[in-house]
Amino acid sequence: MKKHLKKKNNLFVILFTAVFISGCSKEPDRADYVARVNSSYLTQNELDAMTDTSKSKNNFYKSEIIRNWIDQELLYQQAVSEGIIDEDEFNRIIDESRKSLAGAILMKQVSEKYDFTYSQEDLNKFFEAHKNEFKLLQNAYVVNLVEFNNENDAIMFRSSAFENGWQKATEPGNNIPFTKEELQILLMEDEIYPSELKNVLVELYPQEVSIIISPDSSTFMIAQLLDKYSAGTVPPFEFIKNKVEDGFVSFEKKKIINEYIKQLYADNDIEIKN
Repeated sequence: MKKHLKKKNNLFVILFTAVFISGCSKEPDRADYVARVNSSYLTQNELDAMTDTSKSKNNFYKSEIIRNWIDQELLYQQAVSEGIIDEDEFNRIIDESRKSLAGAILMKQVSEKYDFTYSQEDLNKFFEAHKNEFKLLQNAYVVNLVEFNNENDAIMFRSSAFENGWQKATEPGNNIPFTKEELQILLMEDEIYPSELKNVLVELYPQEVSIIISPDSSTFMIAQLLDKYSAGTVPPFEFIKNKVEDGFVSFEKKKIINEYIKQLYADNDIEIKN
């Protein structure tokens, strides 16, 4: 069965030098700002716009965003005071950056105009032809994972998993309430959180069920290691299907862009003088 493509394009990474010019209001609602450098303010709304929603409750992450904003603002204000924004070099870089950014946006728009269909077979063929691109850069673990907010429930589940197997332990009839369940997920070593879980996983054998892991007083985790893949190996397709799909889409969109650029060559007057 074919899928209809409607994904954001991640084809292009534009590396260019630009100067951070604060968009903060000079006279914001003073009760709403979270940071200030002289007369420039960072408001709560602006901070929210900068923050990855998946990490929005992480105070350390927010503190890093604020610190980076302050660093940029300090450097920008000092650059202004030293007249850097009036220099020819500054304006040359800005002009080049505008061209790069405009070109990147154009390519994004061009690639997003095209809707194309593809099948599971297309993805399988792409995976087989580009396997080396999917080699792991670090160790990875395929695990089952459950979480509880009650230690007694975690103890009951672990006993059931040992006696009857993981699958039966998770069946609704067991009446062991868990707050989170993830099955056959592939975790890169540096993605494993909390650290207590990582420390346990690296010591498990395939199919082994872990001890109860309690990173805090209200979280009780149990993991089962299904398999481990070493850095430099290629995991089975089913565990990296999304990554393969992203790679396939990027590959196809690059072909669209290349054809578009070829047409631009044909439509424009180009001269290269030796």
